[in-house]
Amino acid sequence: MKRRGFTLIELLVVIAIIAILMALLLPAVQKVRAAADKMVCGNNLKQLTLSAHNYHNDYNRFPSGINLPISTQSGAVFPTNPLVTSGRIQQPPIPGQFISFFEALLPYVEQDNIQKNLNLTQREYANCNGVNSTGAQIIKLFICPSDPLENKRIKYTTGGVDYYFGMNSYGGNGGTRSWFVTSMTTDGIFWINSRVRIPDINDGSSNTLLFGERNHREPEYKPFEELGGWAWANYFASQDYLFSTPVPINYMLPPGSGPNPPFAIRDLRVCAFGSSHPNGANFSFGDGSVRFLTLTSNTDLPLLQALSTRRGGEVVPDF
Repeated sequence: MKRRGFTLIELLVVIAIIAILMALLLPAVQKVRAAADKMVCGNNLKQLTLSAHNYHNDYNRFPSGINLPISTQSGAVFPTNPLVTSGRIQQPPIPGQFISFFEALLPYVEQDNIQKNLNLTQREYANCNGVNSTGAQIIKLFICPSDPLENKRIKYTTGGVDYYFGMNSYGGNGGTRSWFVTSMTTDGIFWINSRVRIPDINDGSSNTLLFGERNHREPEYKPFEELGGWAWANYFASQDYLFSTPVPINYMLPPGSGPNPPFAIRDLRVCAFGSSHPNGANFSFGDGSVRFLTLTSNTDLPLLQALSTRRGGEVVPDF
């Protein structure tokens, strides 16, 4: 009996049907993946928040945004700095050490061995002087799966020497302004040598941001993609992991402002909260809850700023 094979037309029809089915399924798959990434991101923030509360239980305060000596050491805060002379920042809770809040929380996120290998008596260069150095380790908990990081470990070169840093997507709430550094408002939870306790959050811990995320996609300013590193510990490190609310969530630099925007514009983007999740970003609050906020417009900014201050006295409506 003669066997009958597929004709070319039949084969093309089958291929076309498969292509149509794939085209129909792909958006659904992408949507499921995006939802899963958003959930993982929220869980990362939850774990980070629990670690901060466990730290608070042990030390009766949250970790400093950055614990820095006030001295003339490299990376320290000079005694003549306006933040010091104005009284906005005080001596560090832990004298003589350089510690990012990420480094302080390492034992509380099951990364004790990494912290034990850090030299906290010196600025970050002591811990990041090689691709396999302690500060170059990639800690999955510190990175949102939706953050479009080309490299989860970045190289920074200064004085002809290469240093390496494991990246982060999350940052502490620095209040209404955390960068540029002399503009620190110190009205949030984390700043240089901060020592905020839960009773200090007069607006209520359920109405005050603790941590949030920052998106590294910025077409107008390419170096922004490498801004971060959980092991930075110096006077300028607030740009790496202390965020604030001078602009709404998901603020981007205006088109045409690049490739080297003026500092006045660039600084707004550096400290802005945001994400690659559609229509908003994940945040954790002082009470330990994690919520997705959609405060992305200028009309939303007053509410976002009210949530970023610990004792602004604002009335925060339901949201």
